Amino acid sequence: MREAILNQIASALALRNNYFIREQDVQQYLANHLLQTNQYANVFSEYQIPGSLVPPYLLTDANNNNNYIDIVVEIDNLFYPIEIRYKTVAHPVPHSVFGQNVNIVLGHLGSPKIGCYDFWKDIKRIEFFEANFARVQRGIVLFISNDPNYRRTALSPNTGHAAFSTYQDRQVSAGTILDWNGNASVANKRPGFSVNYHYHLNWIALPQLQQHYYLLV
Repeated sequence: MREAILNQIASALALRNNYFIREQDVQQYLANHLLQTNQYANVFSEYQIPGSLVPPYLLTDANNNNNYIDIVVEIDNLFYPIEIRYKTVAHPVPHSVFGQNVNIVLGHLGSPKIGCYDFWKDIKRIEFFEANFARVQRGIVLFISNDPNYRRTALSPNTGHAAFSTYQDRQVSAGTILDWNGNASVANKRPGFSVNYHYHLNWIALPQLQQHYYLLV
């Protein structure tokens, strides 16, 4: 079933012909697409889990002790969590406002160093849910960006964020420990961790959205 969901997400992204402005746009678009397949008992958005059931470093909102999964798909009493990241750099894109075509500028959404960590943290969250909840199956992480820095290797393997790089064609073996190479300032409240599965990162261009690429793992 997981493979079918991966294929449905890839098909939905291939059909998309207007730009996502916010991460919530991606979430809503994919949730609607999955719901319209009529294959699932439920498609949940912003699925809440009590923070007491999740390690603090994996919480999405540590200040309020809330924990949300972007999308959860239910079928045959099994649950497939889907996490979404959308990181952009400032770039003008066409947009429709009340039927009028205008250009807007996508926001610059933070440092790629932190964005890379957040991607791998989402993977760890997905692994955690599968390992700790009997009816949760292996989930999916989607990362979309127009920032080419995410597709490039770190300048040095000794830089703090190198272990969290998301460069094209990267292979990460099951059991690999991802950490900050002793970069304590960045690592504050962002601890390292190991991953349970093998991952191959393959950035794919969104065919109808210029400069936008995605990872789907």
